Formats: sequence, structure tokens, C-alpha cells
Amino acid sequence: MGVPYINMPAVNKHLLEEYFEELKTLFDGGQFVLGAPVQKFEEQFARYIGVRHAVGVNSGTDAILLALNALGVGPGDEVICPAFTFGRCGDAIARLGATPVFVDVRSESFCLDPDMTLAAITGNTKAIIAVHLFGLAAEIEQLSNIARTYSISIIEDMRHAAGGRVGSRKLGTWGQMGCFSFYPTRTLGAAGDAGLVTTGDEKAAERLRRLREHGRASAPDSPHDLIGYNSRLDAIQAALLSVKLPDLDDNNMDRIENARLYTQLFKGTPVSTPIFRDDLSHVYNMYTVLVPERDKLSAFLTEKGIGHEIYYRTPLHMHPAFEYLGYKQGAFPVSEDLSKRAIALPIAPGVTKHQIEEVARVVLEFYGAKV
Repeated sequence: MGVPYINMPAVNKHLLEEYFEELKTLFDGGQFVLGAPVQKFEEQFARYIGVRHAVGVNSGTDAILLALNALGVGPGDEVICPAFTFGRCGDAIARLGATPVFVDVRSESFCLDPDMTLAAITGNTKAIIAVHLFGLAAEIEQLSNIARTYSISIIEDMRHAAGGRVGSRKLGTWGQMGCFSFYPTRTLGAAGDAGLVTTGDEKAAERLRRLREHGRASAPDSPHDLIGYNSRLDAIQAALLSVKLPDLDDNNMDRIENARLYTQLFKGTPVSTPIFRDDLSHVYNMYTVLVPERDKLSAFLTEKGIGHEIYYRTPLHMHPAFEYLGYKQGAFPVSEDLSKRAIALPIAPGVTKHQIEEVARVVLEFYGAKV
């Protein structure tokens, strides 16, 4: 039988009655841009994460862009980010006139290699973007120590890791900025594009609020103090996120239990599983495994009706948009290897134990093995 990669109705159905009540209140009031629902969610999320300020923006991509801008990143600056990640990191750096500096990752975590990060620092390095990829926590303590030593800012890319933590401290609070995406398939997902930036710095928070509002304060007819953006979190998305936030930890525990089962089922097989932890440090937004003959397996899974995704087929340094940086094939061997072997399997809340067993059975059938 088929298994979807993610069952969105199962994720959201039980929340609809409460959300529709919130929508009724919103439509009765008629304030759809910023306003009370956005402020409510910002305050709610800041308390949940344990940080002073949360600033809602229109996407996770803009969260990175505005965070870099708020830190003063611009021409002549270098910003370190992983070679194995989505293109938004390099794109945001380049759009500000700064230079993306790609660094290889660790194969066991998909996240920045701290030793290689240290080696990439120069006198022009302004910031490090630490991506907690697939919901696996980067080595944020070590990266933070490196950043402090060289007076470099850390931006945490939290697109896959809302609710994750290291020890008792939530991810998104370790750096100067935490940049969240609430794309529908994230651990905390909206019904469209939405994002948010967390920070403990009041001046940075105020700059972020101005940047999202065309570079001005939100009061009518305020002067444009900065060259900003139209990047406001809309109230309809904020209302849904407020309804969903209380379930985030329970949903992440579902992901962790699903990851536990996969890890057990694939033990001793050709499938290399990600690091498993059950302490909420890894929240498994995606359950990404490394396999031989990945593309042939992908075709086989499609034939059998098993949902899956491939992240990412091309490391950043091999994208045409970044050819001008001068990187060549072979520059980041781990990232290039991962791009050929990584495949993500169904793990989101709503997937059943039986379905996970079916996914594992079909994967291992391809390799001539048994669960």
C-alpha cells in the first residue's frame, strides 16, 4: 500500500475548529497586516523559545536576509555557511553584496564542520550561519565558542528545527539571531509562507521591525529611516501558528519516536541512519538516510507508492548562481557525496507505526534484505 511523504490533513485537522474561531475574530476586526494576532504569536513564541524578542516576517528566507542586514552585513564582508543546504543562505548573503564562504559539513549530522569553519575564518568574516539541517542540531556550542573568540556573529538557521534544543537551552537562542521558517511542512508549519527572527538584542529587534516595514516604524506616515523590505508576517498565518504552537513539543516527540523505529528497522542494513537522540536536541523535521544507488531507490519507491523527497541534489558551490565564487567540483567532498546518497522518508506526525514498517520493508526489498 502507498504511504504519503506527509499527510497534511492528519497534521492540521484537529486544529481547524479552534483556528476557524480565531479567523472569525480576525475577520470581524479586519486587521490583516501585523496587528494583534501577529503580536500575540510573537510574544507567545518568544516565551516558548526563551528569548526577549521575536519579530514575524513573511518567510524563512527573509528571516535570514533581514537578520544579516540587522547585523550590518554588506559589501566587503564574508559570511560562512554550509555547502550542503538550501540556496537561501547563499542567496541572502549575496543579495546584500557580501561574499558567501561555503564550508563542508559532517556526514553524520549534515551540519557545519566546526574545524573547517574555523579554518575558513578571515579578517573579513562577519558572521556564521549555522543551519540545523533536517532538524538535527549543529554543534552549536563549539561554533559559538569559535564565534566569540573571533568576535563573529552567529545566525541560527532554524527552518527545520523549531522546538529543538541542546541541553536545557532551545535552539534559536544560541546565536545573535535565530531565523525560523514556518513553511507548511516544517515542525511548526503555517498554511503558506511565514517566518520569524528571534534575538535577545533590543536594538537589533527594533531594526528588524523597521526593516520588515519598508525601513520605517509601523506608525502611519513614519519616515523611512532605512532601506527596508515589505516582509510582514500576515495575521492569518500568525493566528494559525498561535493555535499550533502548544502542540509543537508533542509533535516533535512523535517525530522522535518515528525516528527511533526507523533506526531500529534499518540497523545492520545498507541504509545509513542519522544520529538518534531522544532528548529533543534532534527533532527530525526530515528523516534523511544515506543509501547506495539513491536515484534507483527513488524510482523504486515511486513505483511502490512510497512518498519521499531528495534534499539536496546539488551542493551550493555547484549551482550556476554561485559560479562567480570560483569553487570547483571536489571542493567539498562530504557535501558532494551527501548530494548523491541522501533521501528523506516519511516521518511527520500522522504517519503510523505500520506505515513506517511498510516504508522500511519496501526500502529493504530494493536491496534484497528484510525487515
